[in-house]
Amino acid sequence: MADLKNSTDILVIGGGQAGLAMGYFLKSKGSRFQILERHQRIGDSWRRRYDSLKLFSTREFSSLPGLLLPGDKNGFASKDEIAAYLEEYASHNGLPVVCGTGVKCLQRAGDGFLSTTESGLEITSRVVIIATGAFQIPAIPALAQEFAPTVTQLSPDTYKNPSRVQPGTVLVVGDGATGRQIALELSRTHRVILAMGKPRSVTPAFILGRGNFWWMEKLGLSRAPRTSPLGRWFMKRDPFPGLQLKLFNLRRAGISVVQRLTEVKGSTVMFANGTSAHVDSVLWATGYRDDSTWVSIPEVKGPNGNYIERRGLTSVANLYFIGRSWQWTRGSALLFGVGRDAQYLLPFVLAGLGK
Repeated sequence: MADLKNSTDILVIGGGQAGLAMGYFLKSKGSRFQILERHQRIGDSWRRRYDSLKLFSTREFSSLPGLLLPGDKNGFASKDEIAAYLEEYASHNGLPVVCGTGVKCLQRAGDGFLSTTESGLEITSRVVIIATGAFQIPAIPALAQEFAPTVTQLSPDTYKNPSRVQPGTVLVVGDGATGRQIALELSRTHRVILAMGKPRSVTPAFILGRGNFWWMEKLGLSRAPRTSPLGRWFMKRDPFPGLQLKLFNLRRAGISVVQRLTEVKGSTVMFANGTSAHVDSVLWATGYRDDSTWVSIPEVKGPNGNYIERRGLTSVANLYFIGRSWQWTRGSALLFGVGRDAQYLLPFVLAGLGK
C-alpha cells in the first residue's frame, strides 16, 4: 500500500468500493491523490459482516470498472470473496491506498481542506471526496433503551452466526433483506419473531434464466435517476430478490411474523396488533444513518446530521460524495453501479483543480 503524505491535490476518504472506483478514474487522468482507509486491510468492512452474507447481484453484475470479479458469472459471491476482490482491485490498478488511517476531523482551510487523522496527522488537500459508504452507523431506535440488561442486543454489524446468539427467542426488528436473511438463518437453531416495518417487495433471483440484476439493466431500472418517475417508483417499491424471503416462506420455516414493535418492558415486547412475547435477544435490522460528526463543515449537513448532496455534488466548492445509497440511481451504492457515479464526478473534480 501507499505511504501517507501530508499534502495532496485530492483526498479520497474511504477505501471501499466507492473510493476505489473513484481512484480508478483519477488514476486514469494522472491525478495526484491518495485514498485513506480506516481499516487495517482493504475489504475489512466486508470481512466483518455476518458469516453467511452473499451478494444479491450475480458475479456478472458485481465488478468495478476495469477488473471483472472472477468465478461463475451466474453465481453469488460471498462477503470474503468481495473483500479479496477489492484488495486485488487496488493492487491491480496501483491505487495509492493508505490503510489503518481514519479521519476524525474534516474542516475547511483557506481554499482547500484540512483532514486530521485519528493518529493526529494533518493532511491538506485542494479537493476532498467522501467515500465512507452507504452503511455507516446502525439506526437503533430509542426503544432499545427499554430492554433489560439480560436481553442481548445485536445489529447486522455485530451479528456473526447463530452459534454466537444465546439460546432462546430472538426478536428480529426490521423485515428488509438483511432482517429476513438473518431471521431465516436463526430459525434453524432458535425460536424467531420477525417484526415487520413498511411493505416489502420480493422478486425471484432468476427470471427466464437471467439474474434479477440483468433484468434491472435491461429494463433501465438500475440506471433510472432518483428524480425520474421510474426512479421514484423503484425507490418506493425497493424490491430485493430471493423468493425464500417471502413472508409465506418465512412462516413455513417456523418464524413468527408479527406487526410493528411498539413497546418494550424489560424482556417483554408488544406489537401493533396488541400481541406480546418474551425475548432473550433482539437484532435491530432497522437500517443505517450517517455518521457526520467528524465533518466540521455545516453547509453539507442537515438538521439531523444527514449529508446534503445532489448526485455527489455539494454547495461547498471541491467537496464531493460518492457511494451513497440512491445517490443518483439504484446502483449508486453497489459494485456494478458506483463506477458510473465516479465517472460522472470526474470532470467536476478535475475542473476544481483547473484541469
